[in-house]
Amino acid sequence: MNPDDSVVTDVLRRAMVARIATVSRSGRPHVNPLYFVCGAGKIYLGTTDRTLAARNVRADPRVTVLFDIEGDPADRRIVRIRGDAIVRTDAKMIRWYIPRDLRKYILSRRGMADTLEHARLLPIVARFVSSGEKGKACVLVVRPLDAEVITQR
Repeated sequence: MNPDDSVVTDVLRRAMVARIATVSRSGRPHVNPLYFVCGAGKIYLGTTDRTLAARNVRADPRVTVLFDIEGDPADRRIVRIRGDAIVRTDAKMIRWYIPRDLRKYILSRRGMADTLEHARLLPIVARFVSSGEKGKACVLVVRPLDAEVITQR
């Protein structure tokens, strides 16, 4: 299936979290949930340059990314996209990504609703983020090669 297919783009538009699978140097798979935005036929995932996802992409650009629509039991589609990724840490990319991330996850009605719904988790998230690996902001840029729609039963 083409990554530009209307079913794929609908799921990507409605999904809030991407689950990116990367491969470590030893060949072990690693899956990580990340925020994402789409644009110009690519998928952009925000993280830091010291995360295992970023280190794995530097060593092996092959990735698989899964998207589903959480909170809608009537829509049980999952999109699996295989592609190649690069790690970008340049200021131009970070300046491009951050406002789009904020619009999607903080400033949108859905983003605000999710934040309020999960407000009780904010202290846990803050503790997790502050104890995590520090690093420079980076964006994993995925160039999709193919897509597959899976319908859960």
